[in-house]
Amino acid sequence: MIHLERDKKAAFVSIGVTAFLAIIKYFFGILSGSIALTADAIHSLTDVISSVGVLIGLKISSRKPTKAFPYGFYKAENIVSLFLALAIFYAGYEIILTSVEKFGTVVLTNLPFAIAAALTSLVFTVLLSRYKLKVGRELNSPSLIADGKHTQADTYASAAVLLGLLGYYFGFSSLDAIAGIFVSVFVFRAGYEILKDAIKVLLDASIGYESLNRIREVASGTYGVRKIRSLKARSSGKFMFIELEIETNLKDLERAHQLSDRIEEQIKSEIKNVDRVLVHMEPEEKEYIRYAIPCTENKGLSSKVSGHFGAAEYFCLFDLRTADNELTDMRFIKNPYLALERRKGLKAAELLVTNKIDKLITKESIAQKSAFYVLEDAYVEFEETDADAIEEIVEELKA
Repeated sequence: MIHLERDKKAAFVSIGVTAFLAIIKYFFGILSGSIALTADAIHSLTDVISSVGVLIGLKISSRKPTKAFPYGFYKAENIVSLFLALAIFYAGYEIILTSVEKFGTVVLTNLPFAIAAALTSLVFTVLLSRYKLKVGRELNSPSLIADGKHTQADTYASAAVLLGLLGYYFGFSSLDAIAGIFVSVFVFRAGYEILKDAIKVLLDASIGYESLNRIREVASGTYGVRKIRSLKARSSGKFMFIELEIETNLKDLERAHQLSDRIEEQIKSEIKNVDRVLVHMEPEEKEYIRYAIPCTENKGLSSKVSGHFGAAEYFCLFDLRTADNELTDMRFIKNPYLALERRKGLKAAELLVTNKIDKLITKESIAQKSAFYVLEDAYVEFEETDADAIEEIVEELKA
């Protein structure tokens, strides 16, 4: 059995169902003499041609990038959507022209057959539009979504045709032509929406605010990202290309590269259909550097430095202004994990990470301990000291 991807399968289903409806509507439109039903058949025939175009677009866009086209062929779908919109406009023009020319002059026959054909078309069109929109949104395929919207417009058109035939049956002879004009309004509206979306992508317009905000949230939540300077994202077919400029406190090139990979992995795991994430690293422009020191007491600058990180009574956090190395802020956090028998250091490290420290100064080495890995993942720097009081450390840093 030949396995088809869901988008291509949806396109084949669309072609088969729409061709079936076009034949039925055209046959009974000619048999009855109904302008609206015949016009709707021509419209459905246009849909068949459009669906074939969508299938061709999907086929082209799935090709792998080449040297000549390093960003792939994803926009082939949007180009197809553009021509699809033009086809819809032409169909609307033909429908409204025929309706105006034969307004009030047409005589219908075999009405029960025509009404049955219109009702069948309405039911099948409703089901088909829901199917294509569902698959298109799940796969984020612009051409399938465009085709689904087009079919959704056909739903209103089929309903208008059915009402026009029923109106004629009950003595309102002009309703068939009015239904034809009504059909064209929905057709033009669907064409405009598809044309607008296709042009936005082809001109590399930004993706929507909600998607941009979600990308910003994911990137900001990655340890090591201090600030997002700029964020750009565009669609190409059903895929997204993202550019980020971030500030980081990392100075090591290898760790900065690891951070870039982590940001890309996070974004791709949280957001569908992201093809590429380009991350530009910039050194952080900090007004101050935040230090943390484990202490045995809370007596300001005269506080004694604790010899044990996890068992410290307090943690002193203070900020030194980068411009002149002046102390701008100092506060003490009581260690809430002091009574724990195990993992005190780990919990203390997590607490300091939430307070966004830049550097930890300790008497003991925490290398290879659980706290070390927590702080390293948050890109916190380490330093050991022989000083006994916080005042000594501050003076050394200022000097």
